[in-house]
Amino acid sequence: MNPRIVLIGVAVAMLAVTACGGPADSQATPTADGGTSQPTTTPQVGPSRGGPLDGADPCALLTKAEAEQVTGAQSAEPVVEQLGSARVCNFSPQTARLGVGIRAKSGLAEVQSNGNVVQELMIGRHQAKQAVGATGSCGIFIGVTESSRVDVVLNSGSPDVDPCLAAMEVAELVEPRLP
Repeated sequence: MNPRIVLIGVAVAMLAVTACGGPADSQATPTADGGTSQPTTTPQVGPSRGGPLDGADPCALLTKAEAEQVTGAQSAEPVVEQLGSARVCNFSPQTARLGVGIRAKSGLAEVQSNGNVVQELMIGRHQAKQAVGATGSCGIFIGVTESSRVDVVLNSGSPDVDPCLAAMEVAELVEPRLP
């Protein structure tokens, strides 16, 4: 089977969470006559409102040289693709598949287990989640704001190889570059 198709399938399965946006915060304000006005809404940070990941390049979060340090020689230059609501920088290691994706409209709350075990953890100063797939894949989801995150997905290509050690190394390289 074509490894690129496997990567896309794994990436879509692990990253297919779509954000619909959450409710805006509402607050009543006092008026000059002592009453209160109708509540005003304050939009949450998000890409359509100038969020910190809006327009960010996922390939700027990890260099090809850094990817090679973790996963070995790359068979091609990194390529940005749109997978669902994520902009993903796909790397092409010889024996695995690696993607670093930006979800400007989905935060950690939108990470779904899809039958995988999900652990909560901290990476640097960011809350994160880790999901391990049965097919040799590991997703590390790093929260940036309540409504945005960066996903690191590594597919080892084998259910016998633990991809989470390498995925965590990549996440630790990416995290300091996040707002």
